[in-house]
Amino acid sequence: MTTLEIILLITSLGLLALHVTSKLGKDQSLDEVIQEVKDDLKNTAENVYDLVSKATNVVFDESVQKTIKEFIMIVEEKNQIAKQKGEAFLAGDEKKLAVISRFSEWVSNVTGSTEKAVEFVETNQSRIESIIDDYISFSNKMQGKETLSEAEKIIAEKLNKKA
Repeated sequence: MTTLEIILLITSLGLLALHVTSKLGKDQSLDEVIQEVKDDLKNTAENVYDLVSKATNVVFDESVQKTIKEFIMIVEEKNQIAKQKGEAFLAGDEKKLAVISRFSEWVSNVTGSTEKAVEFVETNQSRIESIIDDYISFSNKMQGKETLSEAEKIIAEKLNKKA
């Protein structure tokens, strides 16, 4: 045992002793006190289990969306480097799959379960793909690439005529 483990063990035993002695002052038999302490420990263990299981659940919120966007930027950056070096690079659905693959791995690391990651990605696949498509479309527009929809082209033309 390491020194830290020994200190934690002594502290835990001390806290358990304090807990037992706090229960003894209620004019109860030792069996009742021991049963009450067992119940308290069981409730504590269940509460800790609930907290840990909730901590490993991933909720589709802004932080998840931000993580997806970060993976998009990583894939885009790797693509730019590959293009500059004249190497093969990803396009279209390959990019999307690379982002989803990285995201799935991240969810798996957060939840500690590959099954939970697959389930989360499958459940939220349309939302994930929508974020990827929107972000890549926006990025392309910022870089001046023509990926405007017909409606966006009409609006852009009208704005240019007014200016």
